[in-house]
Amino acid sequence: MKSRQMRAWYLGISLLSFVVGGCGTLTGATVGGAAGAGIGAATHSNVGKSAAIGAGVGGTAGALYDVVGGSR
Repeated sequence: MKSRQMRAWYLGISLLSFVVGGCGTLTGATVGGAAGAGIGAATHSNVGKSAAIGAGVGGTAGALYDVVGGSR
């Protein structure tokens, strides 16, 4: 029983650290995806492809922001 409780505790801490550590990445991907979809719709191009590119660029920018901001 103790090993099951310890695994649950480690899983909870791991998920919490992923959420806290990935905040900029998730925000950047969300904003980038929305912006990419908007640009794709406005230019009458492929909205899904534009959203995917925007999410990738925004997620990368958010991850870089997390890394640079965490090293200060």
